Amino acid sequence: MSLDNKRFKVVLTGVLMGVAEVVPGVSGGTIAFISGFYQRLLEAVSRLHFGLLRRLFRDGLSKSWQHIDGSFLCLLFGSMMVTLILGAGLVKEMLSAYPIVMWSFFFGLVAASAGSMLRQIRTRDGFVLLTLIIGLFIGLWLQRTLPAVADPTPLVLFLGGAIAICAWILPGVSGSFLLLLMGLYGGVMDAIARVDVLALMPFALGAGLGIIGFSNVLRLLFERFRSFVLAFLIGLMMGTLTRLWPWQQVVQYQLHADGLGKTPLVQEPIWPGAYEGLTGQSAEIGLAVIAVVLGALMILSFEYIATRNQVVDH
Repeated sequence: MSLDNKRFKVVLTGVLMGVAEVVPGVSGGTIAFISGFYQRLLEAVSRLHFGLLRRLFRDGLSKSWQHIDGSFLCLLFGSMMVTLILGAGLVKEMLSAYPIVMWSFFFGLVAASAGSMLRQIRTRDGFVLLTLIIGLFIGLWLQRTLPAVADPTPLVLFLGGAIAICAWILPGVSGSFLLLLMGLYGGVMDAIARVDVLALMPFALGAGLGIIGFSNVLRLLFERFRSFVLAFLIGLMMGTLTRLWPWQQVVQYQLHADGLGKTPLVQEPIWPGAYEGLTGQSAEIGLAVIAVVLGALMILSFEYIATRNQVVDH
């Protein structure tokens, strides 16, 4: 594969990761894993530590840049951040205008991603299956956890950034979903859409320190317990599918301070027929099926291209 094609693939991966991180339940780390860049990403990020300053003075800028795979990180993070800034508001509006179609699309993305990751498990035995089941139950439990209502102080944003970035680099765990549970999702997404640098500084600082600390731990886990880590993350992904199910019944709200609006807190998946009976709106089953198929095809195509390019490179 030519250099330009490789760069294009990195940029495309970053764009898809940016889109994924806007939506609670969809993981940017999953996109990196399917693309074949995940190990490279872990290696590069794990080298971003305080010892890098010593290397910079010792070896110079050029060698230090190569050591951290700087060009790769800039392409990936740059395209992801541009997509986040441009897409945060757009995806939110589309989810509001076409909720069934959009959630169906994301359902297809995650379901196909789980299948793709399952094919990467090298060891398959009872213990790996048990790990997957544990991940599934934890994922289902997380969907029932009530979102918090947090005061976005600098300290809270710092902690939120550190936690969310750890989820971002994990395949199958959505950083946006954890922000939602912490009560920070709306504020952070609005700040990103407005490019409010001052508001995002504590969040970015927490994210930077979080990824430095967590990436090395995660790299060691993947090296020693790859099948178990993947099985657990696949279970988590399968658990999140209940949240991405297009037809939901809201069973608990949070009233806004003005007493006029309300935000859904707890939702339960229901069948399309029950949705129509409760809401009086069309379940849009045909569009939902098409959207699920398109989401799955996008992941399968991405996986095929990544696999073919790896074969060509070898």
